[in-house]
Amino acid sequence: MDKTQIVKAEAEALLSKMIDSCEIEVTEIEGSYQILIKTEEHAPTVIGRHGETIRAIQKILEVIFYKQFGEPIELLVNVNDYREKQRERLEGIAKDVAERVVAENKEQQLRSFSAFERKLIHEYISTNYPHLVTHSEGEGKERMLIVGPKDSA
Repeated sequence: MDKTQIVKAEAEALLSKMIDSCEIEVTEIEGSYQILIKTEEHAPTVIGRHGETIRAIQKILEVIFYKQFGEPIELLVNVNDYREKQRERLEGIAKDVAERVVAENKEQQLRSFSAFERKLIHEYISTNYPHLVTHSEGEGKERMLIVGPKDSA
């Protein structure tokens, strides 16, 4: 069995403990595995509140694969089109905060985002607003993303 088949089998085994039925597709692009879970009635269960369950599933699978392969495996778990909708929502937030920074010419803070969400916001702002800078401050749940004008950095 190749790695893609093993990834699919382990994902199916884990999800079978949570939900009755789903379809799983695994694609490998340059050593990174994307697991797409297709389910209509069970999507909220797999995604969880604010994406907590889908992140936990991803983390558990990363640990399983590290133990199985002896090396870290880059992985992204998606349910239906959750990640795409999440990206659109975060880009909207990033655009709003960037426009506020430009209008007020002062830093804005964004709290309560996961590391993945902060990364998406940072990438959006650095790509679309080259005259702004972003950085993170704080630790754990108190970590926040700061967006500000480049000249004040």
